[in-house]
Amino acid sequence: MLKPYLIIVTGRPGSGKTTFSKVLGNEIWMPVISRDQIKEGYVHTFARRHSELPEESNLRATEIFFDTLMGLIANQVSVIAEAAFQHRIWSTRLEPFMGKAQVKLCLCKVDGKVALDRFVRRGLDNPLREYFHGDKGIDMARKGMAPCVSPYEEPRLDVPTFAIDTSGEYSPSIKELSRKIFGSSCDLH
Repeated sequence: MLKPYLIIVTGRPGSGKTTFSKVLGNEIWMPVISRDQIKEGYVHTFARRHSELPEESNLRATEIFFDTLMGLIANQVSVIAEAAFQHRIWSTRLEPFMGKAQVKLCLCKVDGKVALDRFVRRGLDNPLREYFHGDKGIDMARKGMAPCVSPYEEPRLDVPTFAIDTSGEYSPSIKELSRKIFGSSCDLH
């Protein structure tokens, strides 16, 4: 039986992973499941700010995210999973997929200062971001303090891994990456 693809797109906050995953999904005709968007739907249900929800809300959104991914993979649907996967926190959650899917890892890379600037600009430009995610770094920036985000620990998985520079034009390009993910023998890609 053929295994579906699980393409993991990750990177630090502000690395461009959400935009990149959407472009990739459109190019390779694959659905994108975003952990942040699942969390946003969860927050919508309760019609309360992220900061007003129970502490376990982030964990619940993460569980829903992984349950959704497993449901798709178990039903032979290839998928792109987009989130700020942290190795220490999420590596054990990815283990069940290893035998069931062809797992590929795409790491969105950008200079740390560029990522922080993007993160802050995104939050300041859209106040709803804070409503849904409670980004403390944005509140710090609004108060004139130096913003900070939690450190990011890249996943270290024994799977094909591709680094994508997202500071401007994607490097490698989406087309090049598609060939690397699927191999040159696939006419579709």
